[in-house]
Amino acid sequence: MKVKIVSKPTPNVDEIKEHIKKLANKYGLTLTEDEPDVVIAVGGDGTLLKAIRYFKPIVAVKAGRRGFMMDVLPENLEQAFSRLVKHDYVTEEYMLLETEVEGVKALAFNEIGVLYDKPEALKINVRFLEDSIVFEGDGVLVSTPQGSSAWSFSISGNYVYRVNALEVCLVNPILTSLKSVVIPPVSVRLTIMDKGYQQWARVVSDGEIIAKVRNSTEIEVRVSDKKAKILRFYKIDPIQGILNGKRDI
Repeated sequence: MKVKIVSKPTPNVDEIKEHIKKLANKYGLTLTEDEPDVVIAVGGDGTLLKAIRYFKPIVAVKAGRRGFMMDVLPENLEQAFSRLVKHDYVTEEYMLLETEVEGVKALAFNEIGVLYDKPEALKINVRFLEDSIVFEGDGVLVSTPQGSSAWSFSISGNYVYRVNALEVCLVNPILTSLKSVVIPPVSVRLTIMDKGYQQWARVVSDGEIIAKVRNSTEIEVRVSDKKAKILRFYKIDPIQGILNGKRDI
């Protein structure tokens, strides 16, 4: 089995990486930079997002502030490696979102959104199924179930728990108390409406800007056929994490 380590260069992570390298040698695993069978993400939720882009099964090792989705603690690494080579784990699959803007394709684990480029309200039409929401505000996020515990949660306070659904989160809407809508996993079309003068907006995927677009632009967000796979060795309890204030957004 070939494994690749994905991490940030920090002293505590470097120490964990050295331990992982020794365990890989002990359990007959090959470290590689190309075409791994498994990716070992060492860090927090941001590192997990980077690891997902390899589209390989992931071992999630907690070594950062934002480790909400990470189930393997550093002290449990040897046990996890022993179970990995025996295939003694549960594979969890997670929904991904996709979009294409100005020829740029993007996949998101947490959310895809449209946000203002300058500090002025955008007027946005959000369409799904046969319905639409038109509002003014700072933007809109379309989140996966796991993404509802991230950026969207800090805005709406809602969490989509074990439901195959999307959360459409309105970012600082004007003159409405509506914060978010939970919808089936269908295509969502976001149109930046013309307010009579030129405006620009940022299109973001998992917090990264993928394009800047003018008003009157339509962006379609879809559920991807691809899935993120995380190999689980220990149970994570998102509800208790939120209730106990362990979710570091």
